[in-house]
Amino acid sequence: MARDEAALEAAHGLVRQLIAEKLKYLVPMTILFMTSYIGLTVLAGFARDLVGTRMIGSVNLGFFLIALNYLLSWILAIAYGYVAAGKFDVLAAIAATQASRAEAKR
Repeated sequence: MARDEAALEAAHGLVRQLIAEKLKYLVPMTILFMTSYIGLTVLAGFARDLVGTRMIGSVNLGFFLIALNYLLSWILAIAYGYVAAGKFDVLAAIAATQASRAEAKR
């Protein structure tokens, strides 16, 4: 019985490790995205002349920044996918295996 509880506690420790690992990546990614998103909104509202500056033909700085925001979203999503597949999924599988072993022994 004590060994089962130890295995379950180890699984809980892995879940805590998984959450800490996820936060290590998600917090900076979220801050980066929200800064760019809110920054673009603030620029559009308060710096219309700057955002309206023409760059190439009829494309102004605002359109360019919006395109960069979309690109940033895709880059962050792809990066998260790679990190999740390489780190988070492995930790989650190990924790699930340990938890199911502890449950099976009960």
